[in-house]
Amino acid sequence: MSNKFYAKIGLNSELPCVIMFGMAFMLVFAGFDTQAYITETALQSVSNAYPDRISAHAGYYGMCITYFTFTLSTFITPLVVSYLSAKWTMFLASVLYTTFMVTFMLVNSYVFYIASALMGLAAALIWTGHGVYMKEITTFGNESRNSGLHWGINFVSLIFGGLLLLIIFNKTGEAETISMELIRYIFGGLSAFTILSNILFALLPSHSNQSITKRDSFLTTIRKSVRLLTDIKVYFLAICFMFMGLSLSLYITIYPSCLSFSKSVIGFGNEIIAYYAFITSASQISGGCFISFLSKRIKNFGYMPTMLIALPLYLLAFLGVCLAFPKNANLKPTNGATYLSPSLSIWLVIGMLICIGDSCWNTLRTAVLTKMYDRESSSQIFALSKFFQSTTTCASFFYSSVLDLHTQMIILAVSLIAASICFTIAWKIHLREIEIVSSAKHTTSISIVCGNNNL
Repeated sequence: MSNKFYAKIGLNSELPCVIMFGMAFMLVFAGFDTQAYITETALQSVSNAYPDRISAHAGYYGMCITYFTFTLSTFITPLVVSYLSAKWTMFLASVLYTTFMVTFMLVNSYVFYIASALMGLAAALIWTGHGVYMKEITTFGNESRNSGLHWGINFVSLIFGGLLLLIIFNKTGEAETISMELIRYIFGGLSAFTILSNILFALLPSHSNQSITKRDSFLTTIRKSVRLLTDIKVYFLAICFMFMGLSLSLYITIYPSCLSFSKSVIGFGNEIIAYYAFITSASQISGGCFISFLSKRIKNFGYMPTMLIALPLYLLAFLGVCLAFPKNANLKPTNGATYLSPSLSIWLVIGMLICIGDSCWNTLRTAVLTKMYDRESSSQIFALSKFFQSTTTCASFFYSSVLDLHTQMIILAVSLIAASICFTIAWKIHLREIEIVSSAKHTTSISIVCGNNNL
């Protein structure tokens, strides 16, 4: 569509474009994030009924494959974005998300693992495209606002996903397993969301005429990425991204699996995952909107203050998981002992703390990279951030089928503290660089004035 058409309906301006962009992500992740909550439980149910069809821990292995291919794909996604543009890269990725959903109509280990690998490529494409498109539409000073608003809109998705699960799970009540028929209903409904996202991505305003990326060769793209590695800030930020990878695996798969495997302890059925979807949505939306609101009123709120808010919330959540769940709750259905008397309200509060912390860090990542790095290197730096994140997510899904829950919480707590320290150092380096540039400009302007006076 022409720019004149978008101007007529008001989508050529920044804020409406951010909202439409957020809605496109909302629809694609209404499908993907919701399925991630139940995939391990669903596939374990299929494995129990048909042991030769798929592994009991295929959900974890599939996510491990997804994030392994995600990690590798980050090397080529800047090149794809430079050729297709950010908009059409995200459209292609959303089509691959839809393909992944459809494969659940016939659960088979070979099909599932191949689709999981394609999902890794799709995730790398959509998130690199996301970073570049956000950079294209964001004006100076609106980085935190746009990032927070987009993140909040994105997670409205889980309200729709939760409603779908709640309606469908009413058919199963407190059943321990999920039937093949029910799996088809669930993933058929989730596929509808991703198909709508395909349409919305195709309708996004195109900014290719003002694109921030050039059509570089593969070697040029790699050279740009390597050049970024000469920036010391990248190494400190890498620790932050690696923690975000561990956090992602917790909130999107490990924690909901714990809820599902422990639900009989408090007398609930599969609908507990729908409740978790609702609390995830509410937490991510409130976190994103809170940061977006205050970022426009308090200078630099979207940076250090946001990180400091996330720190105690995460630590409380990790402690809560250790106290409120059996050690093996991430591995199989369990009635094991806990330090706290388990209840739905405690579990949902823990989930809320995890998700608000995740919202803070994701809003922080987009705002910081948009602010610290120029337009020419935007696709490379966002791809690098996802490379580091997906590396630890992949590792987490691999060891999640072996390590108990409490050990994983210790790993997360140590990683969080390291990430918080490293972000503080990276931010101080950035502020120092700004001071040096500002001082140099001031000195230059004084020299010019003095030179003119001498003439």
